Amino acid sequence: MSAVSLPLLDRPARTEGVRASVGDIPAIEGLRGVAVLWVMAFHYRVLRDGRFDDAFVAAVKSWAPLDVLARHGYLGVDLFFVITGFLLTLPWFRQAAAGLPAPDARTFYRRRARRIIPAYYVQLVILFFVVLPLFYPRLWLESTPFAVGNLGAHFTFLHYTTPLSSASMTLNGALWTLAIEAQYYLLLPVIAPCFVRWPWRSLAAAFAIAAGWRWLAAAHLDGLVAWYVQLGSRAGVEEAHARHLLATQLPAWALHFALGILAGRAWLHRQKAPQIRQRAQRLRSSAPAPRLIAWLPSMLAAAAVLGLYAALSLGTAPLGNWGWVAFPLLIACALAAVIAGPSPALSTALAASPLAALGRISYSAYLYHLPLLLLLNKLAPEAHSGIAFPAWIVLVVAASALSYRYAEEPFLATPPRR
Repeated sequence: MSAVSLPLLDRPARTEGVRASVGDIPAIEGLRGVAVLWVMAFHYRVLRDGRFDDAFVAAVKSWAPLDVLARHGYLGVDLFFVITGFLLTLPWFRQAAAGLPAPDARTFYRRRARRIIPAYYVQLVILFFVVLPLFYPRLWLESTPFAVGNLGAHFTFLHYTTPLSSASMTLNGALWTLAIEAQYYLLLPVIAPCFVRWPWRSLAAAFAIAAGWRWLAAAHLDGLVAWYVQLGSRAGVEEAHARHLLATQLPAWALHFALGILAGRAWLHRQKAPQIRQRAQRLRSSAPAPRLIAWLPSMLAAAAVLGLYAALSLGTAPLGNWGWVAFPLLIACALAAVIAGPSPALSTALAASPLAALGRISYSAYLYHLPLLLLLNKLAPEAHSGIAFPAWIVLVVAASALSYRYAEEPFLATPPRR
């Protein structure tokens, strides 16, 4: 893996925005790497289990803790959302603390567009004009309106608004999160000042929005559900599918973003208090009892991870309809303990070269890992059971490194035009 990725990834990212405003946060890259690995493990296990003789899937299933984590790897998306909340509001907090005006919304939109659109559009061209014909050779000819409608919906980030395009033609279903992120970006210049001025009330409002929307999607919105079912009738869309689509729209993730925002606020407050950092340094070098306090972030992070594992393996039935709250809360607690604490050991581990390199290309890896896995399953179904997984990882890293170098990095280095 390293031979493929290192020539393109070992230089620092040339970006501005959050990094220029608040400085580098090395552990964030490692957390991105963890998130994308988690999602990739989930998709690999789901799409290979029971259909192929795969040594990696067999090894994962043989160890219950690892299997629990792999089966719930979709929570990597939750981690991505919390990280987004953590990072993108930092400039607003920083400007407010310095007594400066809020960041310019247009500049923010330009930076976000340069960050996500180039690599996303390149991937869409490959998806629609290379991958799609390989799986459905006659679709462009026999279902031209469907293909063109999907292409337009994806190019405008509206693909997750209807059941006709939400699955990305079953070729890259992971793209739904890009639609959610784009909607969040549009709202952030309005949301961020609220969190700067009323952080805890804004968190309560985000919780109410998420809980209320999930309740509406589960038991109400009958007219919208019926329209979704009718719209997707030819594709076999049923009421449960329609309600799931509604239940995973942007309002349902409000708490995830809000918890990330408050974790970012805690990190920034700690950066502004040098006496706290100096005290932590003294604690780490003093007697055993105080030194134990210095390890508190690591212990809190471990407790959050163990709590997450317990919730996944034992279920959240005791929490009733509020079980969903446990996952963003525990993920945000782990992130805050790692980043805002911080623990030197955890920060060093997350900033380690392989994990940080993967985190740097995590966006492109997220874009390409699923189509490459489907192509591997289609074109090499008889691949040796021990080769498929490493071959897929090499393909994903190589494609992602190229995408990062030629479709992401040039735009990260471009200054915003006034």
